Amino acid sequence: MTHPAIPTRGLGKRVYEYLVSEPKFRERKNKDRGLVNLLTERYPALKDVPKEHVVAAVQDYASMDRAWRQILSRETNAHLRGKDYDDKDELELEAQRNLGYNV
Repeated sequence: MTHPAIPTRGLGKRVYEYLVSEPKFRERKNKDRGLVNLLTERYPALKDVPKEHVVAAVQDYASMDRAWRQILSRETNAHLRGKDYDDKDELELEAQRNLGYNV
């Protein structure tokens, strides 16, 4: 039986494997660069873009994603939420199931 903290498929599995094979990726300071390495594997066209640019884009994306979540989580901004905003719990459960977690 697989340990529940070890993803058995998809992107989670690849991130886990990279954490195992690349000890530097375990350090927070190397996280974005490691993720860019994984993205470059998945999307070979990214190899044509300087790695520093892709790292900057990944960092900007993460910041924008956090801002999006924070803004929409405030009740004063409820009018900005999409129709699927309240579906989060069910979507998370489905994603966890798809990753092989027992939920």
